[in-house]
Amino acid sequence: MKEKYLSGKKNNVVLGFIISIAIMLIASVPRSMSENGWDRNSIFGAALYSFIFSMVVWFAHLYLINNRIVSNRIANPFWRSFISIVLVALFSYILCDRFLSGIFRNIFNIDEFQLAAKRPGLLFMRNIFRGIIYYYILFFQKIMEDKKNAEIEIQRLKQVQLEAKIASLKEQLSPHFLFNTLNILSTLTKEKEAQNLISELANVYRYILQYKNKEVVELKQELDLIASYWYILKMRFGDSIDLIIEIDDGLLDSVLPPLTLQLLLENSVKHNIAGLLRPLNIRIYSDGQFIFFENNYQPRKSELLSTGEGLSNIAQQYQLLFSKKIDINKGQDTFKVSLPVMKEYNSPSNNQ
Repeated sequence: MKEKYLSGKKNNVVLGFIISIAIMLIASVPRSMSENGWDRNSIFGAALYSFIFSMVVWFAHLYLINNRIVSNRIANPFWRSFISIVLVALFSYILCDRFLSGIFRNIFNIDEFQLAAKRPGLLFMRNIFRGIIYYYILFFQKIMEDKKNAEIEIQRLKQVQLEAKIASLKEQLSPHFLFNTLNILSTLTKEKEAQNLISELANVYRYILQYKNKEVVELKQELDLIASYWYILKMRFGDSIDLIIEIDDGLLDSVLPPLTLQLLLENSVKHNIAGLLRPLNIRIYSDGQFIFFENNYQPRKSELLSTGEGLSNIAQQYQLLFSKKIDINKGQDTFKVSLPVMKEYNSPSNNQ
């Protein structure tokens, strides 16, 4: 985002210089063709003044059109443009037509500045007219830049989601996962338990296939997945792990990226010790504003350092889908992830 901002800013600066140079050349033409012939001092002064005046108007509009405070407080585009044009016209009149013109008149002996100063209304209307042109050049340029950036963000979002789903599929379809599941099946002696395990395993894969192309799912659907996935983990770890879910029914229609809670649950079991003497306690709960995933922190000493790709993926999806940040808090004894509760979602693809 920073690189795109700097690139757009550089383009605006270059365009401002080009327009100001053009204005400078236009201002020097009438003087070079006057009856008095070439007055180099007068021509240079008028050209320099026109260049500075043009740059002042251009960069004043550039500042206002990109100012977040102005954008947030004045939502209506018409009034935002009106206020920007009037403010810049007043600013350029005071700075250039009153202050700067006096300096240039004394240095370059330009008599026309004295004549123009007697007609402030005409000067102000000129500034308004120029402000309208400059503002809408910048306005339409900003629209094009925002559209281009939105398309880039959509492509980035699709890539992030694809990577997240592929990572999850790899995790679920890895030989390690399948081997442990088959071992559990082979050690079961009761047919009912085997049927239940196979049914829950099918639910997990059904969820992945059903929502692999979705940008968001409801929390209720994600919790249904967690119930099936937890059944499989419980068969494997027994009393070494424990899960408590405390979510109000009013939050079940909130949305989140698919497999978010599953990835957090998988990471928790994967990276922490889980034994009868040191059970892994996991809790999913909410305060209405955030959904919290929390477990006691007891990392495996023999395991390689985690790359953090799963958490990074979740964070990127929340940023791209909702423009929200998740909070990851790793304490001495507790690991906690806070996910903002999202009730509404507007797909970026609908805003193209």
